[in-house]
Amino acid sequence: MTKELFNTAKEALLAAKKDVKHPFRYFTMATIGINNSPRLRTVVLRDVKEDLTISLFTDRRSKKVTHLKENNNVCLLFFNHNDMLQLKVDGKAFLEEDDKVLKKAWKKMKESGKKDYRSAQDPGSKVKDPEMIEYLDTSHHFAIIHIIPSKIEYLELKKEQHVRALFSKEDGVWEGSFIVP
Repeated sequence: MTKELFNTAKEALLAAKKDVKHPFRYFTMATIGINNSPRLRTVVLRDVKEDLTISLFTDRRSKKVTHLKENNNVCLLFFNHNDMLQLKVDGKAFLEEDDKVLKKAWKKMKESGKKDYRSAQDPGSKVKDPEMIEYLDTSHHFAIIHIIPSKIEYLELKKEQHVRALFSKEDGVWEGSFIVP
């Protein structure tokens, strides 16, 4: 039966890749900050591969990139309020280095979305007024982060009895077991 739960989790992640209104489209990503404190932020799911590698876009100058260079362990939290389903994904993150992949993703992006990666100021910089942010005409700081999951925790909140399972990837194979909610 854990295989069914794993397939439900996988199908939900793959559906969120295609459906911009899917509850898993926006999720929480945790990194470890330079001072070893957890750092959380909401990010946008951009891609999920069949092997469950998860991808998102970011500004290369963001704090999350700095954190990942120091410690590439991440935790992702997805929640679907309609189904009362939570997935917690532990994994390793890395930056895409292939210029061809980056250029292809940049080219596919809508012009309105490109603005987020063209600010002259670093993300998190103080400004007196949001209208005062300067944007670059041609250059950008676009980056892609890929997360390779090693564990997926499945939690379905039900009125009668919650269902919780833990899946671990070992030697390329996902193994699952039920755990106490």
